[in-house]
Amino acid sequence: MNYLIIGEPCVDVIHKAGGDIIHSYGGILYSVISMAVLADKTDNIIPVMNIGEDEFDNITKILSEYPNIRTYGLNKLKHPTRKVNLYYNLYNSDKSARFEKSTEPTYTVNYNDVESLLNMADAVLVNMISGVDITIETLKNIRKNFKGFMHIDIHNIVMETKEDGSRNHVPVDNWYEWCTNTDTVQMNQFEIKVLSREKLTEYKIAEEILFNNIHEVKGVIVTRGVEGVTGFTKKMKEYGTEKFRDLDHIEIAAIENPNFKDSTGCGDVFASAFTLDYSKNGNFDKSIHFANRLASYSSSLEGISELKELK
Repeated sequence: MNYLIIGEPCVDVIHKAGGDIIHSYGGILYSVISMAVLADKTDNIIPVMNIGEDEFDNITKILSEYPNIRTYGLNKLKHPTRKVNLYYNLYNSDKSARFEKSTEPTYTVNYNDVESLLNMADAVLVNMISGVDITIETLKNIRKNFKGFMHIDIHNIVMETKEDGSRNHVPVDNWYEWCTNTDTVQMNQFEIKVLSREKLTEYKIAEEILFNNIHEVKGVIVTRGVEGVTGFTKKMKEYGTEKFRDLDHIEIAAIENPNFKDSTGCGDVFASAFTLDYSKNGNFDKSIHFANRLASYSSSLEGISELKELK
């Protein structure tokens, strides 16, 4: 199978709670490389992304280490690659809590960059690493012209970058469009909390997404780090002689990892693992469990170079 992965690479500067500083390539590379490691040998992973000329050679060299990654969806730009400073555990006892400061994102991927690759694709993963990786119009065009499986992690469409590079969560006026032009949608517990200006509950947001009038969305996933994962889907139910579709959800506990090192990229690994598994078996519950295991294990790894151990 052929998998398109759309998003932005970046350089992560990770400031750990103990004072250590780690420089690593990150962003969409966590999804691309983890999927390449987990995929079958016959699967092709095709990242579609813009890379600044300052890091283009370095990133393409890293990707060349994986024989099933195809690089014809990469675009070299003069705009510098984004740098993200991640400060962990500054204000919270949770090891995964973090504060971010970022430089400007690399330019948005246009629909023209994706269109020529859709005919060969069996599944598409859109991971909104910067929040402006693609526009909503590009997402709509992909959904309109692509009939295969689509998964989106809305990720940083809920993030606003200030002049000093710091970022904070903000509501999204067109969240409904972002979440309904796909087959399945993923977000974490902080993102869904601020997603709507109306402060809708998780249940209400999932209900509006799954029972929308635009596209047939099959599932909503809320990742919670050490608190596990919630999956929302539709299910046929019976009440007496009446049959109807209603919202159903599953709660999956986190898998304790005694070898925790770093939570950077765990959500991106979850997205790639879920996309890969669901595209092959179509079982929502099974694929969430699979992705949950892989995301938990990835927290014992540090940086994209150790993702090879996911296999």
